[in-house]
Amino acid sequence: MPNKKYPVRSYKVTTKEPVVKEAKAQPYRRPSQAVLARLSELERTQRGRIAAIEMGSQEIFLGKDVVEATLKGWKKYPGQSFYFVRIGYSAVHRHRGGLRKR
Repeated sequence: MPNKKYPVRSYKVTTKEPVVKEAKAQPYRRPSQAVLARLSELERTQRGRIAAIEMGSQEIFLGKDVVEATLKGWKKYPGQSFYFVRIGYSAVHRHRGGLRKR
């Protein structure tokens, strides 16, 4: 029985609200050699940018960070997982800290 002070509301999804698919877990795969060759061509002009690679179509989406590249990719492939590469570097993120000895 609902309380008058805290009424129970039902939140139904209407047809006007966009429905976002959940990302499906995919096995770990690396991009093909053709995609890596395309990334090496971009190294002169896009060095330091993040490339999000959609593994099904091998399409590349570029952004200044992981979030921007993911959002560009989700416009075409909503809810898909991406493989990230920082163009011109061996890792996407870097650790700038250290450990303090106590």
